[in-house]
Parts: sequence; structure tokens; C-alpha cells
Amino acid sequence: MALYEIIYVSLATRDFPPEELAQLLDKARVHNASQGITGMMVYHRREFMQLLEGEHDAVMALYDHIAADPRHQQVRKLWDGPIRERGFSDWGMAFVAPDRLDLRSKPGYQDLLDKGLGTAPADSTGKKLMLSMRDDFLCGG
Repeated sequence: MALYEIIYVSLATRDFPPEELAQLLDKARVHNASQGITGMMVYHRREFMQLLEGEHDAVMALYDHIAADPRHQQVRKLWDGPIRERGFSDWGMAFVAPDRLDLRSKPGYQDLLDKGLGTAPADSTGKKLMLSMRDDFLCGG
């Protein structure tokens, strides 16, 4: 199986209250696990940034589904390409919502904050992009 990763950003059409964001995350984890997709999702001030990894066709199908989702607008793919190994195999979907402190109890949230992106393979282009963008994304706007 050839592994693939994609990073995209989007703007939510409206703000997600914490309970709705938690439901979205739970649903995404179940779906992604069934499709062999792992990754990391960041939500901040109506903006999503997500890295998805898995089999090429599964990752692209999920991205196409997200791009067509009416809850997202201004969906932009920042990177996609093959990978040798997963950078986020420990998480069904790692998660950060820096302005949603009440979501810290969600699985993957503390792990990502504690471990950062250091667990991803050093040669991962996706990891390098996430590292270079994370501070601007989390502290910008």
C-alpha cells in the first residue's frame, strides 16, 4: 500500500461551539479509522488546518468530501505527496483547538501539545510544512 499525505486549510462558514466541534472530531475519528486515515487537525478562530495520511485513494476521497462540505469555504490544498511512513500513526486524529480549552479532555489533544510534531518522520514534507506554519496559524489573525 502506497502512503500519501495532504495538508489543507479551510474557513468554517460559522464558529463551531465546543460541543459541536467535539462531535465533529468524534465522527471524524470513527470515519477515518474505518478508512485507515490518520493525521492532525487544528481549529482556531473558524480556521481549520489538517494533515491527512493514509492510502492515496482514501485520502483524496476524504479531501474531496471535505472540500464539498457546506460547512467549509475557501478550502485550499497546501501540500500533497507520497510518504514512506505515517507521521501520526498513534492518533486517529490528533487535535488542537487553542481557543477551546474545554476540549482538552479529547483523546489526542494533550498528546499533541506534549509531544508536538516531533514524533513525525524527520523526512516528512508534511511535517516540515506543519512545523513552519503552526505558529503563524495558531497566533495569527
